[in-house]
Amino acid sequence: MSLERFRWLIACAVLAMAGYFVAAPKLAQGQEPPATEESADEGESAPKQETPEEGSSEESGDEKSEDEGSEESATPEDDDESDAESDSEEQDDSEDSAKTPADEEGEDETAKEEDADAENEEVGELPKEVVFKEFVTIPLVGIYGRASVHIDPIDAAMASGKFAMPKAGDKFDTGAGREVAWRAAKVNDEGVLSTRSIRGGYAVASFDSPAAGILLLEATGHAMAYVNGLPYAGDPYAYGNYALPVRVEKGENVLVFHVAQSELTARLVKPSAEVLLSADRAVVPSLVRGEKAGERWASVTVANYSEKPLAKLAIEAELEGGESLSTPVEWLDAATVRSCPVEFKVPDELKGDVAKLALRLVQDDKVLGELELELEAVDASALQTRTFVSRVDRSVQPYVVLPAAKEASGEATHLVAKSDEEEDATIGAIVALHTDGMTPRDFAAQYKAKTWAHLIVPGGRGEFPLDWEEWSRMDAQEALSDAEDHFEIDADRIYVTGHGMGGHGALVLATSLPDRFAAVATAAAWPSLWTYGGGMPEYDKPTKLESILIRAARPSDTVAQLVNLASVGVYLTHGVDDEQIPAKLSRQIAEQLAAWHNDFALYLKPEAGNWWGAETVDSDELMQFLSARRRNPEVAAKRVRLATSDLGTLATSQWLTIGAQNEQFAISEVDLEIKESPLSIVGTTKNVKRMRIDRSVFDEAKPFVIRLDGGPSVVVPRIPSSGLWLEKVNKQWVQRPTPPRSDKGPHRYGGMKAVFDHDVLLVYGTVGNKEENAWSRAKAHFDAQTFAYRASGAIEVLSDTEFVENLPRDRNVVFYGSVDTNKAWAKLMSSSPVQAGRGRFRVDTRPETGDDLGYVVVRPRTGTTRYLVAAVGGTGIEGMRLTNRLRYFWAGTPYPDLLLIGPDALNSGDGGIRAAGYFGDDWNVDNAEMAWRDLAL
Repeated sequence: MSLERFRWLIACAVLAMAGYFVAAPKLAQGQEPPATEESADEGESAPKQETPEEGSSEESGDEKSEDEGSEESATPEDDDESDAESDSEEQDDSEDSAKTPADEEGEDETAKEEDADAENEEVGELPKEVVFKEFVTIPLVGIYGRASVHIDPIDAAMASGKFAMPKAGDKFDTGAGREVAWRAAKVNDEGVLSTRSIRGGYAVASFDSPAAGILLLEATGHAMAYVNGLPYAGDPYAYGNYALPVRVEKGENVLVFHVAQSELTARLVKPSAEVLLSADRAVVPSLVRGEKAGERWASVTVANYSEKPLAKLAIEAELEGGESLSTPVEWLDAATVRSCPVEFKVPDELKGDVAKLALRLVQDDKVLGELELELEAVDASALQTRTFVSRVDRSVQPYVVLPAAKEASGEATHLVAKSDEEEDATIGAIVALHTDGMTPRDFAAQYKAKTWAHLIVPGGRGEFPLDWEEWSRMDAQEALSDAEDHFEIDADRIYVTGHGMGGHGALVLATSLPDRFAAVATAAAWPSLWTYGGGMPEYDKPTKLESILIRAARPSDTVAQLVNLASVGVYLTHGVDDEQIPAKLSRQIAEQLAAWHNDFALYLKPEAGNWWGAETVDSDELMQFLSARRRNPEVAAKRVRLATSDLGTLATSQWLTIGAQNEQFAISEVDLEIKESPLSIVGTTKNVKRMRIDRSVFDEAKPFVIRLDGGPSVVVPRIPSSGLWLEKVNKQWVQRPTPPRSDKGPHRYGGMKAVFDHDVLLVYGTVGNKEENAWSRAKAHFDAQTFAYRASGAIEVLSDTEFVENLPRDRNVVFYGSVDTNKAWAKLMSSSPVQAGRGRFRVDTRPETGDDLGYVVVRPRTGTTRYLVAAVGGTGIEGMRLTNRLRYFWAGTPYPDLLLIGPDALNSGDGGIRAAGYFGDDWNVDNAEMAWRDLAL
C-alpha cells in the first residue's frame, strides 16, 4: 500500500475521533430535524454576510444537528510543596521586577500600534446580529489521529500568515500533489449549512463590521474556528450552548470553521450585558434529607463580555432557609467565559422537594449579576447527584450515587451514610463508568439498588469522556475518594465496571489502581487505543525520535499493563453480534489473561449487539461475580506484579515503588516475591532504574536478602524508616540514599499532560509586539476553552503582569510565549537549560535559529518539589502559530518534556519535528534522553 493511500485511509477512519466527527445528541422530543439542502454555485465570489437592523428576526440556526450514526467510540496524580530548595522562584524579586530592554521595546511598540489603531478607528456601533448564510467550503484536506503534530495545510497557511479569504473556484494545494477547489455554499431556510460531504474540511465566511469590539460567536457543528486568524474552541458534539466572546475588527472579518458534523450553523450576536451570571453548563448537587447541615459546592458560568479584566469579584450564595456564603473570584479576564465554583450552606431542615439557591455576582458593593437556581431535595435512599472541587483546575465536578438498599427486595430504603461513630463498614461500592454520549444519571438508571454495595457513577468530565483516560480517569478517582468521605464503604469490597468506552475505562482504572479494586467487570469493552479507535503512533522501524514519541503514548497501552490485574477478579461480557465494538476485542483480553490469570470469566451473549437493555451492565451473573469477591491485602502483599509507563500515574503497588526508569515512559515491569526461608525478596525487573521497598514489607526489623534479575545477593540488615532505596548500577542492584525531592519521581514526573493538574494556571504575554501579544492571549484562552469543552474544565487565565504582581505559587503554570514576549519566563524559567526568544531556541549549548520554530517545554517549578511549569510558544509569530492546535487534550497523544517543531510540521506531521525528549532524573540535560532530527543550525 502506498503512503498516500495509507494516509487517506487513516484520515477517513481517524477523523471520527473526539472533537472531529462525532454523533450529535439526539433531537429533543417533537423537534423537527433540520433540512440538509445545499447550494454550491462554483465560480461565484464569496459574498458578505447580512447584518440585520435592530428588531430584525433572522433565523439563528440554533438547532442541534441530527444524529448521523457516527460514534465517538468509533475513535474512539503527596507531599508538599515548598521543600525550600534554595532557589526561590528562579530569581530574586529585585531581579524579577527589573524590565529587560526587550520588555521596554515590546511595550513601546505595542503602545504605538494601539495609539495608531485608536486614531484610525472611527466611532461606530457593533451590529446586533450577523447571520452567516453564505460560505465557501473545501473538503477534508488534513490527517489528524493521535499524533503530536497533525497534518493540515489550512492550519499551515494560518501559521505562515498566507491564508486569505478564498473565492469560489480558487484552487488550494493540499501539499500531497493534489489540488481541490473552494466551492460556494448556502444555508437552507432553517439557517443550517449541510456539511455532510465536507466533514473534516472547512467552511469560510466573512462580514464587514462598522466598529471593533466583542460579539458572541454562536456556532455548532465545528471542531474550532479562526476569527481573523486567532483560534477559538468549537462545538463538535453539537450541544448548541457553547457561545464564546470573540473580538471583531472594523472592516472585513474572516471566520474559518473546521467542520466536525454534517451540519453547521453560525451567527454573531451582541451581548445583552457586559457581565452575566448564567446557568449554562451549571453543576448543582442534590440536597439530601437527613444529612448534616453544612457546606456544598455548585458551579455557574460567569461571563465578562467587556474588553477589560475584572478583579476582586465574589459570588454570594444563599439557599432558602440557610446562611449566605461568599466565594471569591479573584480574576476574570476580558472577553472570557468561565465556570466558577460556588460554596453554599445547607440548613438543618429541608422543606419541600425543591430549594432555591439565590446567587449574586458582586464587586465591592456593586451587584453585577443575579441568578436563581433550583436544587432538588431527595430522600437519603434516592438517586442523588453529589459534587466535589477537583484538584486539577478547581472546577466543580458531579457524580451520581444510588445508595445501597436496606432490604433484600432491592428497594432502596436506607442510606448507609458515614457517622461520627467508629464501626466496621460492611457495604461495598461499585464504580460504574458510562459510555460516550450518556449522562451519569441515565447510566445509573440502568441499575437496581444493591443491598451489598453503593453504586457510584462518576461524571467523567462530560458525556463524552476522554476515553476514560487521563483527566477522565482522574475524575473517577476523585469521585470515589469523595464518596468514601460521605459513605461507609468497605475498602476491600470496591469494584469497577463499565460499558463501551466505559468498559475500556474500567480496565484503565483497574490497571492504574492495582491495589484498589476486588474485581473489574466490562461490557462491550475495547482494550486499548491501539486495538480500537485508531490514530495511535506506530512505526515499522522507529528512529530514536520516533521511539520517544511512541513512549510518550505508552500510558494508553492498557494491554501492556494487564498484569496489574493479577489479584483482581475479571469478568468480560460482549454481544456476539456487536457491530459497533467487535466481540473479538473482549476475546483478545481473555486470551491475554488465560496465559497467567486464575480468576476471570468471559461471557459472549448470543444474538446480542452492543446493548441488550439494562441486563448488559446489571445482569445477575455479572453482579454475583462482583459480590463474591473481596480484596485480600495479606495474600496480595506476598507478591508484587506491576507494569507501568508513567510513574506520575502509577508507581506503587503494595510495598514497592518504582522511583526512576532507564527509559522514561517506556513500559517498566516488576515481579517480586517474599520468601520465608531464608527471609528474602526475589524476582525480576525490566526498565527499572531505581525503586523503594517500604518498611511495612516485614512486621519486624530483621535482616533479609534481596536477589534481583539473577544478580548477586544483597544483604540488608534492616529497612530504614524512610524505606529501602535500591538502584541498578552496571547491572547490579545496590543500596542508595533517599533521592532528593527536587529530582524527577512519582511526585512530579513530567510530560506535557501532567502540567494540566494541581489547579493549573494559564499565563499569556503582554510585552511582545501587537501580533505576538494577540496570539499569546488567544492561545491561552483557546486552551482554556478547549479544556472547558472537552473536560468540563475551569482553568484560570491571567496576564503575565497580573501573574508577576501576585505570583500564585502552589500551582502548576503554563505560559505562552518566550523570554522576549512573556514576563513569566523570567520568573519561572530563567535558570532553565532551555531558553527561547525571537529567532533563537537553545537546549543547553545546542542552538536552533529562525523565527518559525514552535515548542513545548516542561520544567519543574523551582522552589517547590511538587509543581510543574510549561512554556508553549515560538521563536517568532509563525512558530507560535504552529502550536495553535497541538492536541494535548486528546487521549493517547504523545507529548514528552520537550517538543520542538519546524515550519513544515503542519504539512509533514512527525517529519516536521526537530527534537523531542525527556530531561534527566535531576531535570538537567546531562542525563537527558533527547533526539534531534537534524544537526544544530
